[in-house]
Amino acid sequence: MRKILILAANPKNTNQLRLDEEVREIQEGLQRSRIRDQFEIVSRWAVRPDDLRRALLDHEPQIVHFSGHGAGAGGLALENSSGEAQLVSSAALARLFKLFQRNVECVLLNACYSEVQAEAIHQHIGYVIGMSEKIGDRAAIEFASGFYDGLGANRTYEDAFEFGLSAIDLEGIPETSIPQLKKPDSTDSAPKTPSIQPEPSPSAPDQPGNSNLSPIENARIFISYKRDATPDEQLALEICQHLNQRHQVFIDQSMPIGTYWAERIEEELRQSDFLITLLSEQSVGSEMVQGEIETAHRLSKEFKKPTILPIRVKYREPFAYPLSAYLDPINWAFWEQEEDTPGLLAELEQAIAGQDLSINSDTAKRSLLLPAVGAAAIPQPFPSAQFLELPEGTMELESKFYIERQLDRIALETIERQGVTVTIKGPRQMGKSSLLNRTMQAARKAGKQVVFLDFQLFERQALKDSELFFREFCTWLSDELDLDDQVDAYWQRKVGNAQRCTRYVSRHILKSVQAPIVLAMDEVESIFDTTFRSDFFSMLRSWHNNRAIQPLWKQLDLALVTSTEPYQLIADLNQSPFNVGQIIELCDFTPAEVHDLNERHGLPLNAAQEQKLLELVNGQPFLVRKALYLVASQQFTVADLFAKATDDRGPFGAHLRYHLFRMNNKPELVQGLMQVIRRPCQLDEHLFFRLRGAGLVQRQGQQVIPRCPLYAAYFQEHLHD
Repeated sequence: MRKILILAANPKNTNQLRLDEEVREIQEGLQRSRIRDQFEIVSRWAVRPDDLRRALLDHEPQIVHFSGHGAGAGGLALENSSGEAQLVSSAALARLFKLFQRNVECVLLNACYSEVQAEAIHQHIGYVIGMSEKIGDRAAIEFASGFYDGLGANRTYEDAFEFGLSAIDLEGIPETSIPQLKKPDSTDSAPKTPSIQPEPSPSAPDQPGNSNLSPIENARIFISYKRDATPDEQLALEICQHLNQRHQVFIDQSMPIGTYWAERIEEELRQSDFLITLLSEQSVGSEMVQGEIETAHRLSKEFKKPTILPIRVKYREPFAYPLSAYLDPINWAFWEQEEDTPGLLAELEQAIAGQDLSINSDTAKRSLLLPAVGAAAIPQPFPSAQFLELPEGTMELESKFYIERQLDRIALETIERQGVTVTIKGPRQMGKSSLLNRTMQAARKAGKQVVFLDFQLFERQALKDSELFFREFCTWLSDELDLDDQVDAYWQRKVGNAQRCTRYVSRHILKSVQAPIVLAMDEVESIFDTTFRSDFFSMLRSWHNNRAIQPLWKQLDLALVTSTEPYQLIADLNQSPFNVGQIIELCDFTPAEVHDLNERHGLPLNAAQEQKLLELVNGQPFLVRKALYLVASQQFTVADLFAKATDDRGPFGAHLRYHLFRMNNKPELVQGLMQVIRRPCQLDEHLFFRLRGAGLVQRQGQQVIPRCPLYAAYFQEHLHD
């Protein structure tokens, strides 16, 4: 594996460069390469001196690429803690790279006047590229694009350098004399092709928990909170001010929203040792807070950091899924009033030093979750709305705001029968998981045992390894049914993983459980990019088919939830489980359903306003619920709901920022969405289904259009392709 570490710095007191475009060109060029699987790109933004050292230590790259400003003999311009320029001298860079001369093969300093630093680094690194004078943005981008095109063709560093110069030439830019290559003497070695090293296999911890921590001096800390929420924001700032005295703290207070913002959030999380997340009644439903926790959980599994430190802010309710999956197994802190702040700050300092947070046992958690005496109820300004409900996540079974659609009844009636397969399809936030929840309840009432598997919770390593995935799948089934784990015994046979898994289910699971079983699988598209997805889904199809010839298999029902089309998940539809049995494809709310939900909230919108909301969001269920809740709870007036619809701090701001965050490092999605926003068009089918699965576009005849006017207006302003 050839690991490329990209370091970017554009201090706020320097001229703005097109760094994001340069990085995108590098990524896209290598993605087109026939040997793209042999490259790994790690990028770091707004790099500070400490970031440079830590990134080299953490990633041990073969190629280091710096994009930014140079000051000749003054050094390279990195950023200080205030985001302004801090020059790093040639001597300091040479001393640092001397420590990495065993693994670093090439350094590219794509910055003006950087030849001085290139000469210094070349004392220890074989191939170093610097710029002899000022180089323009366009030339710098073209040179980088050509250089990595050469590497992608498996050419030597010297050839790649020439490809970079050629790229400048072909664009008619008169700056080919500026890049300078420092290479080994001819007596040292022949021109070198970048080495391919085996990919390491990190051992992820069993839990991303926050116990048994090692003390960390000068820790990197990310504070996650809901903007404009009280007391969340003030508490977050107090924590930041306190911890910033001894540690490096990141808190998103004033970053401009856009694709660069999303990339910065991801990079800050990746570099952090700790994620401190504030969880209140307002924030537990925030998509951005959930997204940051989910990302930290994923990174912790892969890199053993950041450690998540959850703080319940006057919040005593159980965490709803999926937060419960991430946070229930680990320890918490609790804050209820201003007087608790000094103790909380001390507790956080102790956690960073290696101790547990205070809510560190099941008993303590159960005690905290008891209803608080005199707890204030949610305001009910509209008399006909018996209570209000946050429009976030899977809806509770007893929710009075759940709109039952015609297809719901079909799903519930189907699951009561024996030996069935039910597939629930639809874009993101259509109510798929809520319907699955009700389907599972109907199955339990029919006397069936239910096993629920959320495919988002599979370890990242399992998604790279077919055998590990199938073994974990079987172990998970055993655990959910309280059966002995006999996976090792079944994996002794010299047959394929799907065959082993099928034997395990038929000979161990089904024969051990007396009642019928419903295997409910959510987010199955999480294995879309795996090499074994067809094997897994073909296996499920075979289980469906087996019911006709082996009565034992009628004991197993399948319920699958996906936002991806069946033929995107498996090439041969004759081997797909998604086009058999009962298929439920959820649609947006109809005008009648929007009116029904408006009534349940106490009619906060009149008929004309109801129609205006329908036109703005096209009946998207989550956005309709969000709008009605915010007006009914008097958090937004009707006028502000529409006037501030596309504002980052408006009624839909967290939702819209979440989508930006999710599109980070996916330039093909950004380009496809921008193409659709500019004019209705036809898209590559694979790209269309990815965007539709995210809930961002829809088909109108043969053309693809934005899902709703709200998305078109917001992303046209904030995305840059």
